[in-house]
Amino acid sequence: MDRFPALHSHSTDDMVTVRAVITDGLLPYLRPRLTRTAAAEHDVLASHLSQVTLTASHDVRLLATMNMQPFTSRGAYHLLHDSLIPSDVVHIWSTRLPAKVKFFAWLLYHGRLNTRAHLFHRNIKTHDESKCEYCVDTLETDVHIFVECPRAQAVWSRLRFVVHESTLRRPWDVTLPSLLPGAVKDDVMILIFWHIWKARNAKIFDHRDSSPAEVLRHIAADIDAWSCRYRKLATELHAWHEWIVTC
Repeated sequence: MDRFPALHSHSTDDMVTVRAVITDGLLPYLRPRLTRTAAAEHDVLASHLSQVTLTASHDVRLLATMNMQPFTSRGAYHLLHDSLIPSDVVHIWSTRLPAKVKFFAWLLYHGRLNTRAHLFHRNIKTHDESKCEYCVDTLETDVHIFVECPRAQAVWSRLRFVVHESTLRRPWDVTLPSLLPGAVKDDVMILIFWHIWKARNAKIFDHRDSSPAEVLRHIAADIDAWSCRYRKLATELHAWHEWIVTC
């Protein structure tokens, strides 16, 4: 349809099989009296089809890789995003966090969270509806929510972390105190961002303010609730939990 549009416009059978066309040729499945353009396209396509030989074996879908591996959705994803796999994607999908938190981190990484500014740029909200709930006349971008807003800054200040716009989409690159173990750093940093986002949602949808102390309590509670996912890293996770609780 895309490569031979004139020839496609003469098609009389949308359900014809590849085998039928190879066996009978194209003409039985086209309207008679082709236009000159359609006839030229027919000659090109027929030439290509003459080089095709069908076998009795089942069809096999292979990936266009050096070793021609069988098709899988995982393999296709890796092939399409090969440049990201060694670094950034691993930091998100290899964590032991629930899928909903990983998906949040994925959207944050790509700048696709449904902030009010994002909805404004998609013509879903007006400019007046796209301001931060706490900061007058400030557009609610993800940079503002997680870095610039005083609510987020208060959380980072209590944790004694410094988060810049350059590390916003890569929480694993935030510089931390040396006494915090790095084994679960990716997981906990994403979890902190997740709870800042949840506090933002609570303000917008439930009209409920969440203090920095309350945000930290929710983070600690989730670490407790999901500690079963980190049995081999219990010591490292406990160190993070104690840090957050005492902040």
